Amino acid sequence: MKNLQEIARYEGGISSIPGKKHVIKLSSNESPFGPSKSVIRALSSTLAKTNRYPDGNCLELRKAISKKFKINTDNIFCGNGSDEILGLVCQLFLNKGDEVIIPEHSFLMFEIYARINNGKVQFASTKNLKFQVDAILNKINQKTKIIFIAQPNNPTGLYLSKKDLNLLVSKVPKKIKIVIDTAYAEYMTDYDYSNGIDLAKKNKNLIVTRTFSKIYGLASLRLGWCYAHKDIIKLMDKIRGPFNVNHSAQIAGIAAINDKAYEQKMIKHNKFWLNKMHGELRKLPVEPVNSRANFILIKVGKNANKLIKYLMTNSIIVRKMTKYKLDQYIRVSVGKAEENKKFIEAIRKFYL
Repeated sequence: MKNLQEIARYEGGISSIPGKKHVIKLSSNESPFGPSKSVIRALSSTLAKTNRYPDGNCLELRKAISKKFKINTDNIFCGNGSDEILGLVCQLFLNKGDEVIIPEHSFLMFEIYARINNGKVQFASTKNLKFQVDAILNKINQKTKIIFIAQPNNPTGLYLSKKDLNLLVSKVPKKIKIVIDTAYAEYMTDYDYSNGIDLAKKNKNLIVTRTFSKIYGLASLRLGWCYAHKDIIKLMDKIRGPFNVNHSAQIAGIAAINDKAYEQKMIKHNKFWLNKMHGELRKLPVEPVNSRANFILIKVGKNANKLIKYLMTNSIIVRKMTKYKLDQYIRVSVGKAEENKKFIEAIRKFYL
């Protein structure tokens, strides 16, 4: 009971502003466009089947994932969001007193799930917000059971290069599970980026998680999946709920990953505005981090709270970073073109 009292509840980005009707929400790294038309059509076909339980094995969805990523269905697990998968991994591999290594300023749910399952968290230091392989390796001891790596990381938008990720995996003892959370992998076009799947094919201790929440616009349906050795997948299947992924989510997921044109359109929009927003922010007295994915972390100094309030008066919601121990930063998602323009205009007026 004491352990649970010490766990800080996860709080998502706020979605509304009292007294404001038309709000620009740039606080949760969501797709600003929603699902593709093909996904909407597929979803409409599921409404008449809500009286039936879904396929507990997610077979057709796993087949679709298998085909797209050229991986075996036996190595795929589908979950109620990738969050569920993170929790199941901790449930499977942590006992009281076991340790988990998490780099500083990482996705908050890593720590929460570790503590829920009686794990002791060791934080590896970062340098200029970047993960350091040596710092992670230096935290390993006989009690270490899991290492969490967000690739790229939320909220910093930074990632380990292929070289550094390969080095980390080669140096970590095989008895330790490495969870590589690649929620934003679809947005990554950098040549030195690795989503970890090729490494997971060669290393039985790797678990690579993915999500449909971001680029595919299915956040409210809660759908994620992971790639891992079939023995790990079998264990996860044993402890999951019998119908952990609903039918609508499964059908939407199949339609989403088959819509290659929509995915490419989202990638193109995101890359353009990520670069555009970085360029505009560098003209101001702030320090945008070289964030990748679909968001930008910005160091704005001691007036972060004042800026957040100012943006809210202009009907713009961004993410406060206090929970990540980044008090002088804000995080802003890439939105639609008009939303991005209004954010840049508002933050420019605040400083100039």
